[in-house]
Amino acid sequence: MISRNELMHHRLQAWMRENKCDDLEYLGERPDICGEIKHWYLIAGKHEVSVDCIEGLDLVDDESDSI
Repeated sequence: MISRNELMHHRLQAWMRENKCDDLEYLGERPDICGEIKHWYLIAGKHEVSVDCIEGLDLVDDESDSI
């Protein structure tokens, strides 16, 4: 059975293939602080996080409907 982290990685990769986004970049696999190999992402050009720190993918519309 696929792990939650692998499932999230596959979801993010699929989303990145289908959408253009400058706020999410895949950095590759590397060890975390405990030495466990994980997938890493750069968020908003400044936050490097491992896939296990990403809880979900929420889409936000840039064009607000505010008055």
